[in-house]
Parts: sequence; C-alpha cells; structure tokens
Amino acid sequence: MSTQIPQRSAKRQRLLDKAANAQAAAMAADGKLGPSTQTLVIQFQSGQDGSLMGPSINLPAATTGQRELQMIINQLRRQLKQSQPRKQHIEGQDDDDDDDDDDDDDDLPYAFHVNLEQYQQQQQSGQPGAAQTDQATQELIKSNNRLPINESITADILNASAAKKLGMSQEETLTVVFEPQAVFKVRPVSRCSSTLSGHASPILCSTFSPTASLLATGAGDKTARIWDLDTETPMHTLVGHSGWVLCAEWEGRERKLATGGMEGDVWVWDALDPNYTGRKGWATRTGKQVDEERAAAAAAAGAADGAAASPGDAAADGADDDATAAAAAAPKKMSVAERRAARHAAPPGKQLRGHTKWITSLSWEPIHSNAVSPRLASSSKDATVRVWNVALRRCEYVLGGHTASVNCVKWGGEGAIYTASSDRTVKVWSADGGKLIRNLSEHAHWVNTIALSTDFALRTGPFDHRGRAAVAKLEGSTPSYAQPSDDEAKEAAIKRYAEATANGSKPELIITGSDDHTLFLWPPQISGRADAAAAGAGAGVSLKKPTARLTGHQKTVNHVSFSPDGSQVASASFDNSIKLWNARTGAFIATLRGHVASVYRLAWSSDSRLLVSASKDSTLKLWDPIKTFKIKKDLPGHQDEVYCVDFVADKVASGGRDRVVKIWKH
Repeated sequence: MSTQIPQRSAKRQRLLDKAANAQAAAMAADGKLGPSTQTLVIQFQSGQDGSLMGPSINLPAATTGQRELQMIINQLRRQLKQSQPRKQHIEGQDDDDDDDDDDDDDDLPYAFHVNLEQYQQQQQSGQPGAAQTDQATQELIKSNNRLPINESITADILNASAAKKLGMSQEETLTVVFEPQAVFKVRPVSRCSSTLSGHASPILCSTFSPTASLLATGAGDKTARIWDLDTETPMHTLVGHSGWVLCAEWEGRERKLATGGMEGDVWVWDALDPNYTGRKGWATRTGKQVDEERAAAAAAAGAADGAAASPGDAAADGADDDATAAAAAAPKKMSVAERRAARHAAPPGKQLRGHTKWITSLSWEPIHSNAVSPRLASSSKDATVRVWNVALRRCEYVLGGHTASVNCVKWGGEGAIYTASSDRTVKVWSADGGKLIRNLSEHAHWVNTIALSTDFALRTGPFDHRGRAAVAKLEGSTPSYAQPSDDEAKEAAIKRYAEATANGSKPELIITGSDDHTLFLWPPQISGRADAAAAGAGAGVSLKKPTARLTGHQKTVNHVSFSPDGSQVASASFDNSIKLWNARTGAFIATLRGHVASVYRLAWSSDSRLLVSASKDSTLKLWDPIKTFKIKKDLPGHQDEVYCVDFVADKVASGGRDRVVKIWKH
C-alpha cells in the first residue's frame, strides 16, 4: 500500500509563496534575475466620448506606468492631428488652425484607469454561457469602479485584489480609459495660514470672488463680511440685513456682491470704484473721494429741499434761504475720526424687497449673456423665484410655478433658469420673460441641490484660473484686479464658455440631489432639444426623463458639484460619505470615506485634481479624486461643525459654528 503525501495547508502554501517571492525580489535586486517579460495587449479609449484611439498595442506590463502611457497617447494624438489638415484640404475646407500647430508639440497630461464594470460586461458578452455577476462581485464593483494606473500596469491592475477576484488575465485585451487633465496644477493645501475672527455668530456661507482676491462670508449675526485674501485681513462689514445672512454670490465681473437673508430681503453691494475689481475696488477710499461724495450728497439734499418748498414760502423766508445757502456753501469741516470712518466705510448697498420668507439661494446672469448689467435671480421659501434688474432696483418677473419652498436656483449659460423645490420637481424656465419650458418630476422627495456642468465657467466669467482677464491684449500684462471693458469681458466670457462646452459638443448638463437619497442626471435641456428631434420620436427620446438615476447614498443628498472640467460629479450626503460619478453617463466611480459625521459642503480645485469637503465632525478633508480616491490631507482646526468651504487657486476658505474663518494654503 502506497503512502500519500498530505496536501499543504492554505497557510503553509501562503508562507511558501511569500518566501519564494522574497527570494525572487532579492535575486532581481542583485541582478541575478532578468526583467519580467509579462506583456499585455492595450486598447486606449477616450473617457470623454468613449471612442477608441489607435490600434491595440502590446506593452510590457511591469514597466509601463502613467508616464509611459502618457507619452504613447500624446504621440497618437499628434499623428491624428497631422492627418486632419490633409482631409480638410481634400474636402476644400479652410484650415484656420495653423496657429495651433505649435501646441501639438507640447505633451498634455492625462489620467488613466481601467473601468471594472466595463470589463465585467465585456467578459459576459464574450462568453455567452457565462454566469451572471454574483452579489459579491457587484458589491466589489460598487465599492470602487475604477482602478487607476500610476506606477505600472502590473502593480496597479494585475496585482490589485479587485482584478484578481474578477479573474483579470494578461492574455486578454485590456481597455485603458484616458482622460485629459488641466495643463496647470493646483498645489494641495496642507496648513492653516490664518484664523480670522469678527463674526459674532456661526458662519453660514462663504464664497470667493472670481479673481480670488476677496472672500465674502455671511453669518447669523445679521452681517456679511469682506476679507482681503492678499493680506488675509478683514476689509469691510456689510450691515443692512435684519436676519441671518444665508447666502452670498459674486457677480461674474466682481463689481457687485449679492447677499440674501432670513428676513426675505436681497442686498446688492456696489464696488466703490467701478473701474477696478478686487482689492482696489473694495479697499478704502481716498480723502478726495470722501470730499466728492460729501459734496454730492449735500447738493442732492439742497435740491430736494428746494423742490419741496413752495413759492409763497420762499418769498416769506427769503432771508432764511440766504442763510441756509451760505451755510451749505461753507459746510462744517469733518473731524479726523469722521473722515477716517468715511474712508473705511463699507460699500453702499441696495435693498431689494419682495420675498415674504427667507432667501435660499442666489444666481447672477452669465457675463457672456449680459456683460453690462447682469440680472440677479433669487429663490425663497415662499415658493417663488424673483428675477431682479439690479440697475433699476426692480423685479422684472416672478417665477411662481412651484408649490413649496424653492431650495436652489441656477442661471444657465444657454438662456435658461433652473429651479429645484421641495415640491419634488425641477423646473426649467426661459430667462427671457420667465416662461416655463419643462417640468422634471422624477424625484420622490424634496430636491435640495442642483449643479450645472458649466458652473465654474459661469462663476468666474472673463477671468481665468489665475484671476486675470482672459483677453488677448490684457493677458500677462494686467494685474488680477484689472477690470476689462464690457466688450472685452463679454468676448472673454464667450470664449471660456465655449471651451467649457467644447464648442457645443458637450452641452450644459444639470444634476439634482434629493432627500430620497438619489441623484438624477438630466439630458441637456436647451441644446438637447435638437438632439432629441434628430433622434426621432420613435426612439422614445424624452428630455423629461433622466439620463441616469444615481443610487448608493443611504441618507439625504445635500450637495452636489461638477468638477471644473465637467468630467466628474461629487455628491455629499448625511451618510458621512462622498461619492464620485461620471458626469456624462452617471456611472459610479468611487466612494470617499473618512468623515465620521454628515458632509455638508464640497468644493473642487480649478484643475479638477483635488476635492475638499466640510463636515459636521469639525474637520476639512482634502481628497484625491483621480488616482487613489483616498484622503490626501486631513485638515483639523475648527472647534465645531464646518458649514461652508470654498476652493480657489491654491487657497481654501472655511467657516462654521465656531464663528471663525480659516484660510488654508499649501
């Protein structure tokens, strides 16, 4: 009878494999073991439109990382670009892009990843008899739908636990998705550079100006404050509200600031000098300006008194009038204290009254639509949205179709106003007259938040990521606080909006978040009408039906935001998590976990490579939404809940229940 050798236990086999791998690594380090010959067939796919680029390429998996893939993609892009002019010449088209040929010589940055859901679908379609995806695999894909490539394909893809569980093999053709990144890079914030006190109640909102030179905050002490970011010091206190200041919004050219309060009033604060923005526009006035303003006020008061007096009274009191005129001609000299107070006084504000309940959000008309005198839209809990002519201080029209509180309003770049309400609907209105275009009613509960794929371009108007006017003759020679002319501002804003929408190939999208724990990604509501007509009625295309229903959150979705490049969407929820989604398809990307309490607010960096979140757990967290999907930097410092956060250039500003503003830098 023969003796059978017992099989090794799983633990013993694991220890033997570990020892063998350690020995192989030591031999490779000593040069006794040759490089790995493991190769992989790669097919590149665009993350923007899903098109394939170039043929399949056989690459060494162990030595091919992000840098090598980036070189290959740039080479393929140049080859494709070189073939296009020939085609245009054959078709008889004018080639007006000769000036852009120099740009093809520069390598553009790209990010690469493998989509696990797409890989699983390809496997099932290639094997008709394959079993359906089990529950464990579905949960695996839901936890993280992307495998980013950083060091090498072997380390990041083939050796990843998710890839091993899915049975990914080097013998298969691997589809690698590439997405372009911004040519500039924002440095991650890592420290608190300033803690600014001044508010006497919790800070409820904060927003950077388009040039990133100023910060506006609103608080429960019934005031708004302007902070100078160049010196990180307080500048002005805006007094006028009789209730909590709930929201604030800068005009796209930084000439005005709008604030909304709990009492239902909207205040619009004018810059002191309309020829400048930022620091010069909102800084202290000169003595000459004070004297001119005082003389103008005295003249206006004298004219009003003269108009109010009757002819009979003037004849009877001629001597008194002469004395009054003499007194007006020689006004009392201001004291030093009065002169200093006048020089440092806050900008004048205009009160817009009409709402009967508190203001929930504000949105300015885009600069590329109206660069001279943009209008302002305000939403309220009184179930209405009012569109104001700020110059004339009057309401142009009221959007009164909602039956409950309007929680958010957005002024789109294609002539539409979007509103989200507690009546479970999202409505699309024409900005020209306020006619209802479409009613979107798929949500099952209150709609809390709405975001546009063009938010970043609309918010910053004619200014680029450096805070400079993006105009050819001003570029590089004008400081960030310079104000372009009306024509230059409109031209620059149109150019930036065209870049944000890829000249119409990526039309403006909206996404909404609700108390029903879901988000809906909607098709283009304005540009999409032509697409739907071209598709034909028989195809069942409806602009009232969402493109995707985004599920995964376990509690209320209270904030959603598109990345500046329009490729990703981040959503914050009371379930302590942040989720990333594909901005065009709504496909799930990853869940960012790290907060131990509700996440209130999100803000993207201008290069779309960083994401910052504010939470009830008194911390800010800086995330990597491209490569690792993990915390890049934990930013503690606040003593209580953080209600608001904003990200501009390489600075982050936050405020909350501890009544202080914190500025974070690299």
